Amino acid sequence: MTLFHILSQQPAPRLWVWRDRQAGAPHELAYDAQARGNDDQGFRIFHALLDHQLHQPAHMQLYSDNWAWQDCRRDLPRGKDYRFPQQVWMAEGAARVLTNNPFADRGHKQVRIHLITAEKYKEGQLYIWLPGKEGRSVPPTGRDRHGPIYSLELQQEEQQMFLFKFMDRQGRYEPDYANRLWVTQDGQEIWVHSQAAAISRAAPVKKPLVIHVLQQDLLAPAQLHLWQADSDFVTTIAEGREQADGWVRFEHPVYSGRPYRFMLYNPGMQDPWEDKEARRTVLLAEDGVAWALHGDGSRTALGKEGVWTLEGDHELFASLPRPDKEICLEIAAQAPDSPQGGSLTLDVWVNRARSPLLTNLQPAADGRFRFPTYPEVVTSFRFSSGEESEALERHCIKVSRDAGPPSSYSVVLGRADILAAPPVSDLFRDPPFPIERPGAWVTDGQLRFALHCPSAACVEVIGQWTDWEAEPLPMRSTLDGTYWWTEISQTELTGAGSSPLHGMLYKFRLNQVREVQDPAADWVENSHPDSASKLVDHQHFSWSTDAWQRPGWQYLNIYQLHPSLFSQRAGARGLAAVTRELTDPDGYLRKIKATALLLMPTCEFAGDYGWGYNPSFFYSVESAYGGPDALKGLVDACHQQSKAVLLDVVFNHAGASDNVLWSVADQSFFDGDTDWGPMINFDHPQVLHFFERNLVHFMENYRIDGFRFDFTRIIRFGHQWGSHVKSPGSGGGWEFLQRLRKAVHAMDSRCLLMAENLPNDWDLSHPGGPMDTQWCDAFHDRLVEACRGWQVMGSLADTIKLSHTACARWHEATIYAESHDEVGNEPNRISHVAGLGQGMRRSKVAAAATLLGRGIPLAFMGAEVGEWRQFPKGDGPALDLDQYENNQTACCLRNWWNRLAEIRRHNPRLEGPSPLRVTFAQAGMLAFTRGEGNDLFILLNFSPWAGWRPLVELHLPEGLYKELVNSTWAPYRVHSEGEDEQDNGGWDAQLDRGKWLHIPDYAVVVLERH
Repeated sequence: MTLFHILSQQPAPRLWVWRDRQAGAPHELAYDAQARGNDDQGFRIFHALLDHQLHQPAHMQLYSDNWAWQDCRRDLPRGKDYRFPQQVWMAEGAARVLTNNPFADRGHKQVRIHLITAEKYKEGQLYIWLPGKEGRSVPPTGRDRHGPIYSLELQQEEQQMFLFKFMDRQGRYEPDYANRLWVTQDGQEIWVHSQAAAISRAAPVKKPLVIHVLQQDLLAPAQLHLWQADSDFVTTIAEGREQADGWVRFEHPVYSGRPYRFMLYNPGMQDPWEDKEARRTVLLAEDGVAWALHGDGSRTALGKEGVWTLEGDHELFASLPRPDKEICLEIAAQAPDSPQGGSLTLDVWVNRARSPLLTNLQPAADGRFRFPTYPEVVTSFRFSSGEESEALERHCIKVSRDAGPPSSYSVVLGRADILAAPPVSDLFRDPPFPIERPGAWVTDGQLRFALHCPSAACVEVIGQWTDWEAEPLPMRSTLDGTYWWTEISQTELTGAGSSPLHGMLYKFRLNQVREVQDPAADWVENSHPDSASKLVDHQHFSWSTDAWQRPGWQYLNIYQLHPSLFSQRAGARGLAAVTRELTDPDGYLRKIKATALLLMPTCEFAGDYGWGYNPSFFYSVESAYGGPDALKGLVDACHQQSKAVLLDVVFNHAGASDNVLWSVADQSFFDGDTDWGPMINFDHPQVLHFFERNLVHFMENYRIDGFRFDFTRIIRFGHQWGSHVKSPGSGGGWEFLQRLRKAVHAMDSRCLLMAENLPNDWDLSHPGGPMDTQWCDAFHDRLVEACRGWQVMGSLADTIKLSHTACARWHEATIYAESHDEVGNEPNRISHVAGLGQGMRRSKVAAAATLLGRGIPLAFMGAEVGEWRQFPKGDGPALDLDQYENNQTACCLRNWWNRLAEIRRHNPRLEGPSPLRVTFAQAGMLAFTRGEGNDLFILLNFSPWAGWRPLVELHLPEGLYKELVNSTWAPYRVHSEGEDEQDNGGWDAQLDRGKWLHIPDYAVVVLERH
């Protein structure tokens, strides 16, 4: 885990960390890291889990929603052992990356800066600044033979860190790649070159840099490519001097105190460049000593005789290196997809070299492979049997200079990682039980584990009961290589019941080295990679609603809410706070006549605050929300009060940070990219199994009644370039959704599958399609436009009939005026867009359009009281439920919402397939009927016009009607907007086509046939 400290002026900066694309991989690793607070110095903190065993270089860039500094795309440093530093420090605007705390030393009050420049900046000035602070220009205070000198008196906030650059006499700045970052450790006197970011603590002089390079049997002669990463200096040394044993000597004058990078180039070869892994960094000190610079900021003195290096690796030596370290390899097991039968041979390379060090190496009499190699460089190798080689790039290993002879390791053919100790003898064996799901589960007194990690050579379970690494529980691989598995009896685990299984900590250990959380854990401490997973005993929770059955869909009147931003009353947080609003006698949800709750995503995501659409652990319940028992408690409380519970699931992508699936099986789980994170690989068999069982898991263990699928267009059309698709995947999304439907409906066909598919593709929910319903995008858009006062009655009329015209069944359209996206990503609360002075009344009109419309109605939390504030994206305030309960306007709007819900409930003229017929749509008014016999007549007035109108003009059907409800009646009247009651006789009215209707402005009148 690397912790990033970044000084930035951006209000919500993010850090993009990625690797070079691996050969043969369809995508690259990427982390889109969000800030996790500030450190003591005000730096934003980010973190990313990066596997040092993957040799592809890692890079990073700071950005925000509307900003990215292109010249700050820089390599993430590595140490000599290839590990990434635990902490780095950066400042917005500078490319320098620090691996030592710049605040560890005492600051300086003065700094003297020498600029080395030919002409351009000799007559200019220095500009100094800090991100978010106003900068200042400083004129030179003297000159020497190199150029101007600047003596700076540092202000308090500049005494440990500042950025600077130079201007010419016309005030033109250096390019941004030359922005320099000074820190206390640089000292009080420094030298810099124009248009270069490096800082030297001594006056540079030109000295000869001597480089010796060994190539293994490359036919084309080498050239040396030399450059400075932080300036525009670059040159190629076309000819070197050949020496003994294939070594070539290059020499070129360079400035002392300045880091230079180099690699080999062989023109005429099909692959002329060395691998990027071989980029080396060297610095000549003033005394002529060459220093190797390492990625973690450390350096090693090499001497004055030059440096030696091997083609394909970045390690630098002070003298001629020799292959005097012996490696011994023993074949411990063979993966099913590795070369089978015949004698094995071994090819060996220096790291990423283009030509091998050894070829066709035969095993010794004891079956082991022994060969010499160089110390301190990565040695790579691959086994073959005849013409067939292992289906991997290469195994890699690095032997230290101090390692004793020989260095022995175990190899699993077909798996890249090398093991320090032999794995279990029967490593590849099918389990004696079916793999019901990934993760951990209890069956018949046995605790079973399954992990899909096809690249691993060895997997073990470690946990509290194994004393962690002391006695790991070995896992075996299925013969087809798809799952690692093991089991242990509950009695053995808990000591005959002396300690509970529920809540025990555990992790997987890969290749005897790397610890990861369980990607299918039912519970985690949190999503942080250094945290542990928790075992769950689903019998631990006592349900009180065993008689509950999933309702028919005509029953549903859905209320969408955020688990932690709905309520924080009485000190409760997360799902427990929502449960309290159900179980407390005066709880707010007892005052809402919704019949179902739709929870925004509850699976574990990176951080503790957010909307949840950056999933990390799909089987877990977010730890900040209370974990698994908190969700069960909420579902149980809902079912006690006859409310169904639906979950929002995100199956189109995974979060870009804390992405455990990427860590264990990236090439299985991902094969495209989206704007939000890597795209799920919808046509991979283990991915299908993972997500099928995920839905079944929540149905079985949490008694969930339905699922809303986030942005299904990515799933269906992810194989095409399109909205939010950065890189298309291989497809299979339609079949993926069909498989999910089959798994869910095999348990209960009443479990609702709801799609967010914008814009709508109605075949998705037609008979034969994978979804039962989808959010009706056009209904929302036209309704919002009508509430803005736009003349869209014709379009709105067409939209509310979509459940007849576009849908094959009434329930295919989920109709809504607000959702989390519409009121969070944009300020589109109905009461807000409708305008001051009429927003609350138009909110009542929108509620009637939804609750009395045809389809499944949905409201977003707060809509029932005309909430006008935009829904927050981070750790914002929860709804002010006290104000909702005590404010007169809020109470009147909630009374209206509840009355409409009552009218709909158990009313066959409104629920289910009851028809809808539009009778009038003009002048800001819309009228329609509901019921087979036109039993209800609903008039919605979005306009400021009020007055009398003949019912015949509104096309009231034949018959006698009473006034069922009117939005201006006393219980619903909005006094704050000056609303007056405008009655039509109420329940005693005798209205027919020959009568006139009194129509209030911004109001609703509902008539019911006598």
